[in-house]
Amino acid sequence: MWDFTSPRKVIFGEDAIEYLSEQSFKHAFIVTDPFVKKTHLPLIEKQLQQINAQITVFDEVQGEPTLDVVQKGVQLLSMTNPDVIIALGGGSVIDTAKGMWPVWASPLDGMDAIEGLNPFAVLDLRKKTNCILINIPTTSGTGSDVTWATVLTDNTGEVDRKGSFGNRELVADVTILDPVFTKTMPSHLIAGTGLDALSHAIEGYLSTWQNDFSDALLLHAFKLIWRNLPTAYEQAKEGEVDYIIREKLHNAATMAGWGFGNSQIILGHSLGHSIGAGFKIPHSQCIGTTTWYSLVYNRHIAVERIADLAHAVGLEGSSNQELTNKLILAMKELLLQLNLPLSLKDMKIDKNSFNDRIEDVIDFALNDSGTLSNPRPVDYEDYVKIFNYLYEGKEIDF
Repeated sequence: MWDFTSPRKVIFGEDAIEYLSEQSFKHAFIVTDPFVKKTHLPLIEKQLQQINAQITVFDEVQGEPTLDVVQKGVQLLSMTNPDVIIALGGGSVIDTAKGMWPVWASPLDGMDAIEGLNPFAVLDLRKKTNCILINIPTTSGTGSDVTWATVLTDNTGEVDRKGSFGNRELVADVTILDPVFTKTMPSHLIAGTGLDALSHAIEGYLSTWQNDFSDALLLHAFKLIWRNLPTAYEQAKEGEVDYIIREKLHNAATMAGWGFGNSQIILGHSLGHSIGAGFKIPHSQCIGTTTWYSLVYNRHIAVERIADLAHAVGLEGSSNQELTNKLILAMKELLLQLNLPLSLKDMKIDKNSFNDRIEDVIDFALNDSGTLSNPRPVDYEDYVKIFNYLYEGKEIDF
């Protein structure tokens, strides 16, 4: 038995942000980062001022959210007791807000409220805090605005370790998708976040936990991203913004998050999370490459479903294997078009650093949830080979 978890509302399209001015919030606690605070926070404040809501802003989120930052946010939350938490930003901001909520709701448990999260446990977040969660993504990639997991770095030990924590109650009450927030995204960010969303669509569809409901969202999200990402990237390089294309990508990123959040990630994210934790490479800079390796590694086991993806974007072939091979080649060409690296060496990881950290990185990967749901089993020896191939940019042939 499984269930499909969704936000109560998804508000989307031009002027979607005006939803805030139609509510009756008394005190809004806004979680954001310094850049988004400067560029987009005034749009939110304008809407909340129309309903005379008090506003508290926590803007200390950095690129890779940590448990330390979550704890700082919880301290301010406890002092203000808002009736709505608004996460305004990319995946790091949204994950931080989702991490703060259960700790605030269970102060006696402290940070154990995150580290001990059970996906199906009853937390009573809304009852304990008299508060709801609204997510407003400003990038078109993570899908974190509709998932029930949060990825946070535990920086309290000798080695930083990324951890994925989750509970069904962390799914937002409302997610607001307004393309106005994507206006300032530069081309490299469009490329990186777009490939993150594409990876969610691919991996959620190939996961052993896939289901009919997630498949519907993931296939269409894959098609939307595949068709619109290259154009948005090229336009951004020229300083152009096509809101119709940006809206398609913004919606697709949430659809992909919605889909994989109800199925699962696979090998590409196990590799990406581990590289991020071990070598401090931003997720958006490596996930396209690791997703390509995931396709190659699973090309024979998941041939029918990879062929489905190829069909969805109009590729043609006389067999599922031919379609699979064509999609793998097209994915590599997409990475090149978006000017993204094809190896760890291209990511400026030197060989000594690779050798020093590889055992920890493999350990991270083995314990990542994506390893469990990968179509083709992955063990320690497999990861040794995969990471060595990935370092050199060599295509997997085993």
